[in-house]
Amino acid sequence: MSNGELSYGLLGKYFSGEASPEEAMAVDDWVRQHPDHRRLYDEAAAVWDNAAGTPRYQLPDKAALLWEIKEQATRQRPRVTAWRIAAALLLLLGAAVLYFVLQPSQSGHKGSPVVIRQTTTGIYRDTLPDHSLVVLNSHSSIKYPPEETRQIQLTGEAWFNVTSDPLKPFIVSVGDLRIEVLGTAFNVRQLAGVINVAVSSGAVKVGKGDTAITVKTGQQLIYDTSTQRFSMGNSVNPNETGYATRIFNFEDASLKEIMAQLEKAYGIKVILENERLANCTMSSAFENKPIQYVFEVISITLNVQCRFENDRVYISGAGCN
Repeated sequence: MSNGELSYGLLGKYFSGEASPEEAMAVDDWVRQHPDHRRLYDEAAAVWDNAAGTPRYQLPDKAALLWEIKEQATRQRPRVTAWRIAAALLLLLGAAVLYFVLQPSQSGHKGSPVVIRQTTTGIYRDTLPDHSLVVLNSHSSIKYPPEETRQIQLTGEAWFNVTSDPLKPFIVSVGDLRIEVLGTAFNVRQLAGVINVAVSSGAVKVGKGDTAITVKTGQQLIYDTSTQRFSMGNSVNPNETGYATRIFNFEDASLKEIMAQLEKAYGIKVILENERLANCTMSSAFENKPIQYVFEVISITLNVQCRFENDRVYISGAGCN
């Protein structure tokens, strides 16, 4: 992708959930380059979702079909401007989706449908068909068969608030761990060499092979993937799941630290007009408050001025000693 151009196949892979993190970031960058790109992207996404009747499923050979369409179009017109690609793609996506909708299902085929949700730098919030809530942190993904939304495979980090169903446990697979719950709220974070399971309410059972450990409210379980050992902690920092819950307890935290948390949780960009403000510190607790309320408290506490412009917040002031 260069000079504002976007390939058919890349956007097709993005919608089907088959794009790599680097490819997904390339699409996100293109969308942010110009308001027209965002408008055309939204139109293409709407056609995809509405024609399929369901949110962007990864269906058998979808990417391959779109690549074939792209190759045919490229042979006819090797270089196409962004707006022409988007306009053509609206028609091609509709045709591709109809193709998959009309094809008979192939049970047992290794390419059987799977639902994929993935993020790059943003946060994804969704209500699953069983009414459980999921908040996917940046650079993470979940996938599951469309007929079984209580069997989730996670890569990265996500927060779950699970609807209780005693007859059907909710299971999250991450790395070589299996997390089973009936109804609870918990966070799973997979980092390099470590998997952390923190429970906000209820309890979960974390299993690996013959080992099963129950993690209760306020506890967190840490699994070292290299040594395959578990350790238990009895305190959960609410700020670590604030990206999902919007519950924070800042204690002598710098404005720079607070900004990073709020940007993720609320999908905003905070800009300091005076860089010296980054080191100002404050202590305050917020429990799922509106973003305007949060910045009003920041403004009063630090004696700064906060100005909202769309999804950006500008903070100005003299700074702190």
